[in-house]
Amino acid sequence: MPNFKILQDQPEKLKNQAYGFDGTTVRPLKTDNTGRPDIRPITNSTDSILVYGNDGTANQVLKTNSSGHVAVYTDGATALNITATDLDIRNLSNIQDNILIYGYDGTQNRAIKTDVNGNLLSATIRSFTEYSETATTTDTYTGSTAQDVSTMATYTMFVKNTGATNSATVKLQISPNNTDWLDDSAEVTLTPGSSTALSASTFLRYIRVAYKSTLLGQSTDLSIIFQGQS
Repeated sequence: MPNFKILQDQPEKLKNQAYGFDGTTVRPLKTDNTGRPDIRPITNSTDSILVYGNDGTANQVLKTNSSGHVAVYTDGATALNITATDLDIRNLSNIQDNILIYGYDGTQNRAIKTDVNGNLLSATIRSFTEYSETATTTDTYTGSTAQDVSTMATYTMFVKNTGATNSATVKLQISPNNTDWLDDSAEVTLTPGSSTALSASTFLRYIRVAYKSTLLGQSTDLSIIFQGQS
């Protein structure tokens, strides 16, 4: 009752009830089992949390459009669609500002890297090309299928004598037009089961392997493989 003193020599047994007002009725305040105020989870369907900015004089609620994007107004009524790419807040400086540009690798965003001079660093992605064919030697030189190496950074012709008895003689040839051919290596004799790799020492657009039987009338089979990277 009002103005009555409470005498209690055991403070731990002194308890009181706290109340709040819901606008209509006085209600006791609730807590969870740890004594913390029992506040239900906040949800956007039933709760409103406003974010404010300051217009220089008073705090103002930040507004969004129907998509949830921040709405910018020029005169308090007319929405402004920002399309500028150079907003004058202040000049950015690499000394005090850090702005990272990201790309997407298909799984997650990755910061784009540069070297110490600011030049973009790119991953080395090479394109691999391979071609293979089989051939049978005759008494005169025959050329394998020509390969266009104009966009290749590196390339090699591999030749193996797959015959069991006779030898073959091979050499690498180059051409600017797939018609006029020049020898670009010495002749190499391949005994049965042996192989060689031939690389051009002079650049022209096309390369091929020229091959023949080492001895007249003694043909053999060859496996010819071209591999290149661009």
